[in-house]
Amino acid sequence: MLSEHDTRKHRCPMLGHIISFSYCRTPGGNIPCKKIFDCWWETFNVSEFIHTHYDEATIQQIIAPNPSKTASLLDLIEQARKRV
Repeated sequence: MLSEHDTRKHRCPMLGHIISFSYCRTPGGNIPCKKIFDCWWETFNVSEFIHTHYDEATIQQIIAPNPSKTASLLDLIEQARKRV
């Protein structure tokens, strides 16, 4: 069941306070937080949970590296230019 661990609590290193696993599963949509493996591996087998409940495309989005700061800034500049 997808919600079986939702009530578990843990301190989020990005937000700085205690949150439930349900938040980590859906922080801004249907894709789990990129740090879900780092934060929950000591509590339960989060890798098995993710591989059981999510397809390979979603897993690849979770583990994909974040773009560099420079690339992000250049992308934002380009988006601003297109708006003007």
